[in-house]
Amino acid sequence: MKVSLLDNALWAASFAGTLVLFIVLLFRRRWLQFPIFTTLIGYYVVENIIVFLVLRYDRHIYIKVYWIGFAIDFLLQVALIFEVARVVLRPTGTWVRDERTGFIIAGTVGALIAAALTFAVHPSVPKTIDAWGIRAYLFTSLIFCELFLVTMFAAQKLGLLWRNHVMGLGQGLTAWALVSAMVDVAHSYYGTAHLNDFNTLEHIRTLGYIGAVIYWTINFWLPEPERRPLPDEMQKYLVALHSKVQYDSTQVSSAQNLR
Repeated sequence: MKVSLLDNALWAASFAGTLVLFIVLLFRRRWLQFPIFTTLIGYYVVENIIVFLVLRYDRHIYIKVYWIGFAIDFLLQVALIFEVARVVLRPTGTWVRDERTGFIIAGTVGALIAAALTFAVHPSVPKTIDAWGIRAYLFTSLIFCELFLVTMFAAQKLGLLWRNHVMGLGQGLTAWALVSAMVDVAHSYYGTAHLNDFNTLEHIRTLGYIGAVIYWTINFWLPEPERRPLPDEMQKYLVALHSKVQYDSTQVSSAQNLR
């Protein structure tokens, strides 16, 4: 298959942007707060190099490399959801119980809705494996978008600013997931028979990713603004939690002294 100049330009821009973002995460020490996200971006750098070498020297194993890469990508993105939730829902090192429960419920409902929508789609492709590939991308895009929206809503309630690093990470991921979801829906309609349409849609996906990478790079390079005070309701919750911990510690000490 002939690779166009536009394909090469977008690939080069995507790789360069990902590499710069990875360097920023390391240089600005953002990997300490976001180790999974840093690992994901580092994986994208390595994946791009491997895919380039495979396409250049041994195209016969590309399909195997593609599906292995997809599995790794999926697992890292699932881990990233929990990393963002951890940063947002543990403002003092302790899980905010009410928000965690809401996150789990919303995540479960969102996964069921995403699965239902995915199975309702019938991609116009000749091979079953291609259909499942489109469904897999659509499912991940839908569930990631839904879960990050839930997490960002919780972050707002907990007093995080929009320029906060975790908020910037979530915003970029949500925008990219929305673009990917729309591309996957279009793929399910057009299929892979019309190569020009398929390539155009993938160009849109790549442009969405490049936009997210640029946004993340700026966001993680800039210093994080001071966090605004927690709402009164959350402050009362944390005070009550602290009092309960102190009371439980006293009870344990008393029980040990009676032995």
